[in-house]
Amino acid sequence: MSLQRVAVYCASSNQVHPDFHDAAFRMGQILAQAKITIVYGGGRIGSMGQLADGALAAGGRVVGVIPNFMAEIEWGHTGVNELLVVDDMHGRKRIMLEQSDAVIALPGGCGTFEELLEAITLKRLGIYHKPIVLVNTRNYFDKLQELMQQCVAERFMSEKHLAMWQLVERPEDVLGAIAGAKNWGGDAREFAVMK
Repeated sequence: MSLQRVAVYCASSNQVHPDFHDAAFRMGQILAQAKITIVYGGGRIGSMGQLADGALAAGGRVVGVIPNFMAEIEWGHTGVNELLVVDDMHGRKRIMLEQSDAVIALPGGCGTFEELLEAITLKRLGIYHKPIVLVNTRNYFDKLQELMQQCVAERFMSEKHLAMWQLVERPEDVLGAIAGAKNWGGDAREFAVMK
């Protein structure tokens, strides 16, 4: 698989534990050093800003995708290589997925969860086939992993669907997880049936 561009979902909060921002900065550096373009939400603060700053400091290419209302209140990172202003959040998510060879989710709030779960849902339906990796800084995604396992236990999902994403502990583990990701095929007819 050719890995040229990745979508990174992350948060804009400046109030979180410094470990989250440190991990975002390192993720940006790692992707830049691997010559992988980052496509992200375009923000300049919180983990978003740290991700972009880490990549830019390492000579990487960063593309921000920001909805118009956020651009109007100057949330956008003016230092990125390209800042795409789109009509709304739906357009932002669509472009980020269309322009990516994989998805990386860093810890975040409801917006990050919404983006991540949409990517997983599209993979579940056989629409999005690319790797999805969650970076479990400070064990942040443990409860989500438990919830997904409960979905399987209660038969809302099949056991095989737990392979749609990978959970890693550190940004340094992400590229190996993407390289080792299993091919995900099929379509809605196949995956809509519990087996």
